[in-house]
Amino acid sequence: MIRPEVADFTALGKLPSEDGEPDEALEEAVEHAGALLDLIERPVTDEEAHALADCFGDDECFGVAWVLLHLIETAPHAREDRPEAARRWRDGLTSQ
Repeated sequence: MIRPEVADFTALGKLPSEDGEPDEALEEAVEHAGALLDLIERPVTDEEAHALADCFGDDECFGVAWVLLHLIETAPHAREDRPEAARRWRDGLTSQ
């Protein structure tokens, strides 16, 4: 079962990218995503971790993606069964 606060975050879809010109809309989207993440009580369930992993975008989203990764890592089986999307995102950033 996915809690409402997790569902609210996942409803945003992929995190916005840092690319392009920063504007008010991007700033608001990043702040909103960060605020929703802060509402999610830790630890998350394995099911929630897998749902949250689908929200990674192409980059760090001004640090929000790292907060998301650390949240996912609070799931009971995150270390041995990290959601594929989270692993790919982290591996992609560290290989650059």
